[in-house]
Amino acid sequence: MCLVTHGGLEHKRPCKIMSFTEISHRLLMSYHTDTEELLAEIDRCLAVNRSVLQQLEERCGRELTDEDWGRIQMQALHRGAHECPICLTALSVSGTPSGTGPQQPRREAVLLSCSHVFHRTCLLALEELSWGDAPRHACPLCRSHYQKKILEC
Repeated sequence: MCLVTHGGLEHKRPCKIMSFTEISHRLLMSYHTDTEELLAEIDRCLAVNRSVLQQLEERCGRELTDEDWGRIQMQALHRGAHECPICLTALSVSGTPSGTGPQQPRREAVLLSCSHVFHRTCLLALEELSWGDAPRHACPLCRSHYQKKILEC
């Protein structure tokens, strides 16, 4: 007997308590599942995913040409970044103008395939810290995987 409250009054009524197993079995029996169809759908999804990953690997894995790097460098120039986004100091500056202070040593800059530019030492330090992505690191600004080229200043 179960105690049921209705309208502020308690009543005893017979009740059937189903076990978790019974409930699960009833739910499973209410669904029609064609196992072969399900496995075929899984195979189709895996084939599509493999194809997409293979295309991505081919695109990202190829070595960039000098022509590619030229286009990427033009994109970086149009962006107009004059400072390293990591350390926030000037990029590819050989020194301060005469009479305004001591000469600063030139720091090598590196161009990424995503067209972002950093000081080489800043990017190397960041790559050493991001050990989870190695050997394919992600750009700290746009998170795309990259190839890099040291810029001639």
